[in-house]
Amino acid sequence: MKKALLLLIPLMIFISCEDEKEDEDVSAFVGTWDLTFASEYENADCTGDLDSTLWAFAQAFGMSVTMILDDDGTVEMTFSVMGETETETGTWSENSDGTSLTINGESQNVSMASDGNSFSVTAMDDAYCEDSDGEETSYTDSTSCQAAGNYWIEASCSYMEYTKE
Repeated sequence: MKKALLLLIPLMIFISCEDEKEDEDVSAFVGTWDLTFASEYENADCTGDLDSTLWAFAQAFGMSVTMILDDDGTVEMTFSVMGETETETGTWSENSDGTSLTINGESQNVSMASDGNSFSVTAMDDAYCEDSDGEETSYTDSTSCQAAGNYWIEASCSYMEYTKE
């Protein structure tokens, strides 16, 4: 019995150390996150005051966003508003210093809170031309876009905060 215990103790230490090593390799962003605040900067270069009018409006209609970042590099985003729910899937990764997340090919600057329970995203969006179906067109300036009967969407910068479930 003593021999079995002597063999078991080193094995348990090895397994315990192995679990700690695995936990260290997991990104702090892995988990389930709820969008808890969103706003738009006054200027497209991410400066000026934040305007959260649209966020307040969306909240009035019960909008919620949940994002699940899995350690296998997959992401699932669920959007709900007024009882309707839509789920999208894709991939994600983070840069080596944890200051940028790339979700479905779009890179966004992030800042993790010191407690690891929330992070913020600052995302710059270029100006673009959109047709009446909401599809992006090939027009690259507002004059030609609007002359073709489309809608010019100005460049913008948004700020979002996510909190861990």
